[in-house]
Amino acid sequence: MSAESALALEVKGLQKTFLVGLSRRPFPAAQDINLEVQHGEIFGFLGPNGAGKTTTIKTLLGLVRATAGTVRILGLRPDDAGWRSQVGYMPEHPNFYDFLTGLEMVAWFGRLAGLGRHEAHQAARRLLDRVGLSHAMDRRLRSYSKGMLQRAGLAQSLIGAPKLLILDEPMTGLDPIGRREIRDLILELRSEGRTIFYSTHILPDVEMTCDRVAIVHRGKTVRSGRLSDILVSTTQGVAVTVDPGSAELARVLTQEHPSAVLRDGAIEVIFTEIQAARAFLTAAEARGASLLRFEPHRDDLEAIFMRSLGTLPVEGEGTGVG
Repeated sequence: MSAESALALEVKGLQKTFLVGLSRRPFPAAQDINLEVQHGEIFGFLGPNGAGKTTTIKTLLGLVRATAGTVRILGLRPDDAGWRSQVGYMPEHPNFYDFLTGLEMVAWFGRLAGLGRHEAHQAARRLLDRVGLSHAMDRRLRSYSKGMLQRAGLAQSLIGAPKLLILDEPMTGLDPIGRREIRDLILELRSEGRTIFYSTHILPDVEMTCDRVAIVHRGKTVRSGRLSDILVSTTQGVAVTVDPGSAELARVLTQEHPSAVLRDGAIEVIFTEIQAARAFLTAAEARGASLLRFEPHRDDLEAIFMRSLGTLPVEGEGTGVG
């Protein structure tokens, strides 16, 4: 199959069982992982710790062999060397030779990617500047903080201008400013035509960057698709937000509607039926409140994520666990 496959990544029915301990007890790290990544998109691979994300990534890269299932990277099998020059990888815990400087490390990876000495050093300088490490490129890695090592790891994954980036927890260890800078860089890379596949459990970053997502739990894919479609599909009822105009009316409305939320002086109430929402608004306005928002209510990604893991009740059900 050609590296110009319609899919950048494809995983079907992936299973991976490890034998652990002296008794060689089987441990299923992945039981039924399924995902498809299109060229030119940002794909978020979501799940709690131990869900099977890193195992899936290592299987894609040929670092571990699948027990069962189909895995393709740029249309090729993991053991086919044809994709390697087109893929950049950043592990969850970068473990570089700490006696090297940042510049030496990234340039070394450039040489491994086939660049000449001068070209590798020029590319390393450019990439370290791009990830915000120009001030520290001549310092030894042993002096880098966790966040700086994450940035250095991202720089080395970009050496050789790969078409596909596979990043395992790239936001780990970064402060809010660093996360924003890496998010902006990921969006820039997509605008350049790159495909970015990254695992994470930092959900706000996913909402700001990703085109599509897959949620995995206990080694299985529990939900996948376009992020916009997943968010829209959770629309349930109507959210009405009013400015009560006085503390007294705010107190009355919250007493009359136990589900009401007081936030920054405004009252928000969620209704399952639009008629009830309209009746509330009419009555509130008659008492002097003013309308701020009247809109469909939908879950945010965090609620969808938790519900997919079975830790939030499904609307209208009891515990919803399962």
